[in-house]
Amino acid sequence: MASGEGPAGRSHRIRRWLHDSGCLTFKREPIARGIGIGLLIGFTPTVGFQTVMMLGACLWLRGNFPAAFAMSWVSNPFTLPPMIYAYYQLGDWLFGSWVKSRFVGTGGIDEAMIGVVNTALGCALIAIPMALIGYFASLGISEVWNRRRHAAREERRASARRSRAATTEAPSSGRDNKR
Repeated sequence: MASGEGPAGRSHRIRRWLHDSGCLTFKREPIARGIGIGLLIGFTPTVGFQTVMMLGACLWLRGNFPAAFAMSWVSNPFTLPPMIYAYYQLGDWLFGSWVKSRFVGTGGIDEAMIGVVNTALGCALIAIPMALIGYFASLGISEVWNRRRHAAREERRASARRSRAATTEAPSSGRDNKR
């Protein structure tokens, strides 16, 4: 068994499968999808399950997993409590009366369900737009980057053509000018 291979030499096959699925492809569209997936899952209070959820979503939607993983760090142990509180407050402010009408009981389970639903609705109101913004911003930024890169390359090529033309059109030695 070669170094770096897993049991029964499957490491190469798994790496090839991940690359073919787009999870390890560093092209514009898979990276944008990975950023969208990472932001969508990163803005949800699913710490502990985020990596598995991102890998599944990247396999399903052919997104770049490293980009998704990097974007998911928008929520971490320090930012998660204020985010959950903000999700709850937003959900309660926008949907509080509607959610409370769905759970008519006064027990602790109903109160907990009201809190969970308010938090989930508030989370969706933040996570979905942020994922879309990240996806389209990534596409736009990469488009601008590629246009500038191609323009700079064309400018370098044109400059090289001009300098080559200038050296071939240079006057010959003084001996040829006397004739």
